[in-house]
Amino acid sequence: MRTTRFGLSPAMGILMTALCLWSPPLSSQEQFDIVTAPRAQSANFSWAETYGKSPTRFTQEDWQKVIDATWGAGLPTQEKLRIFDAWFTEVDLNYGSFFNLDFDIFAFRDRYRPEIEAGVSRGRFAAIMNYFGYFLKDLHTYIFDVPVRNTPLAKGTPLLVVGQWGANQHFGALLTPLPDSTLLVYKTLPNHPLGLQPGDLVLGYDGELWKDLYPQLVQAQLPLLLNSVNGSTDESMAYYHLQAAGLNWHLFDTIDIVKYSSGDTLHFATRLLSGQRRTLWGSEQIGVPGVAWPDRSRDIRINWGVIDNSNIGYIYVTSWSFDAKFGIREKFRVAIDRLMHEIQADGIIMDFRFNTGGGALAVDGLKLLFDQVTPTVGFDKRTGTPNHFEMIPDPGRRESNLVIRPDPNNFYDKPIAVLIGPGSISAGELEAIRLSFQPRTRLFGKPAAGGNSGSDFLNLATNWFASRTSGPIYYVSNHEYLSHISLQPDEPVWFNRDDVARGIDTVAEAAIAWIKSETPTSVGAEQGSTPPATFELGQNYPNPFNPGTTVSYKLQESARVVMKIYNTVGQEIRTLVNSILPAGEHSVNWDGRDGAGQPVSSGLYLYQLQTGQGVQTNKMMLLR
Repeated sequence: MRTTRFGLSPAMGILMTALCLWSPPLSSQEQFDIVTAPRAQSANFSWAETYGKSPTRFTQEDWQKVIDATWGAGLPTQEKLRIFDAWFTEVDLNYGSFFNLDFDIFAFRDRYRPEIEAGVSRGRFAAIMNYFGYFLKDLHTYIFDVPVRNTPLAKGTPLLVVGQWGANQHFGALLTPLPDSTLLVYKTLPNHPLGLQPGDLVLGYDGELWKDLYPQLVQAQLPLLLNSVNGSTDESMAYYHLQAAGLNWHLFDTIDIVKYSSGDTLHFATRLLSGQRRTLWGSEQIGVPGVAWPDRSRDIRINWGVIDNSNIGYIYVTSWSFDAKFGIREKFRVAIDRLMHEIQADGIIMDFRFNTGGGALAVDGLKLLFDQVTPTVGFDKRTGTPNHFEMIPDPGRRESNLVIRPDPNNFYDKPIAVLIGPGSISAGELEAIRLSFQPRTRLFGKPAAGGNSGSDFLNLATNWFASRTSGPIYYVSNHEYLSHISLQPDEPVWFNRDDVARGIDTVAEAAIAWIKSETPTSVGAEQGSTPPATFELGQNYPNPFNPGTTVSYKLQESARVVMKIYNTVGQEIRTLVNSILPAGEHSVNWDGRDGAGQPVSSGLYLYQLQTGQGVQTNKMMLLR
């Protein structure tokens, strides 16, 4: 028996109605006359000069004419119908996230299949299919015409970019929404064409706020460029639209900016951005001193270390990809193992705010952190019948495989902070959920993406790409399905303008402060044995390192300085400095060799600075 249809929410009803407000079906002659490839626009293209008004004043019909003219007629109508019907059947029989969803696929079919049958352009058909996936509101579910989606972004091209994750080459700056839906610039490339700096605000375009513009563009049904996925909740979907404000400059003539330094509101011609092709990774992470962000352009997906002037470990994981070349599973295990046993970190921060998903690869690291066998979550999938809610266990994602089975010789009884946000995608959210079962874990940031489901890729047609969720994740304890439900932070915290302008990651700072508050004060510190102010020993950089590292230190007055390297059992490895030095800043390199010139093994080492006024010691990690 077919399931009862869902009713439309008021907002969805508006969008669905907007889908109907398209220009009349194209005659065969009109289809022939339309150009068959995107038009190259000059750098000086102006929407207002070309169409007589700002795109902020475009009607649905105005946009549709631009869309029709951009990509031409496309496939024959019968092939368009075949693709539509194949996608509808996949959704009807196999889409696995109807729980907590307010969308009627039958109403969609009944309304838009006749439109396709009457004749639509390539751009219009691409948009209908885009929004069929969009309304299903699951980040694993999308369908797009690849050449339309990959059309170069230039003024005059009616593509709506959704999301700012990954390698961005169109704007040269990264934005994050503030509570009032203005967009905070948190990172820029050097010499930005508009002079943008961290702390500036993007308001919108052509005198209109972006928070008011993007719903109009959705209603106008511009084809979508997902960068890289849909949101799975109303909150994450709105967030992806907001953060992509800068990537949509090609749809307008002027951009409106508020400068942090002066408070002035400035208006720039968007054509100034036409030559911007440099890459800037959208991660919503600013960085912490002492731990480098993984360079994804060099196929690095995970990096870790110790935050400067602390004993707090920090792990960036930007993907849980199965691809062996990344080595993510083993690198994560090694990071946990060394932070626990060699560095003996006071706490560990795991940053999943930008994580593009993959699989449950944290398993070996999680074993070290837990002390009890812990069932967490499981996956179900559709049965392939018309009943949208009939589920069976997913044999490819077994509940038993997601049980955390600890190493009996290990347990981390110190604070663990996990940083999450709308960029915690798929397994990026899954592994945060599993970590939340560790009793010392606390979550910081914003709600995650809500993409708690499995997925399958589909082959529907040449030059089309599609993915469809197979079924939802559930909690083992109560079998509650998590479709369209985001993992929530224990401590909601996000960026603010003042911190961003000073290069401070507000979320990371909150986690650091919490770990310090949970860390007992040492006896030495209680007795007031703080290092004398006459000299300062800095944290080595890089750390961890291979093969060499640099230690910096500062003397307030001239002094004899002795700096030595020790292993963790107190054996002297090498003397780096033994001389009288003047006041000022100094540095010394260590090449990872002992006094005899032989390379030392991987591990934790201590470097100690001694003057006549006292001794300071810090830790460093050598990784061969």
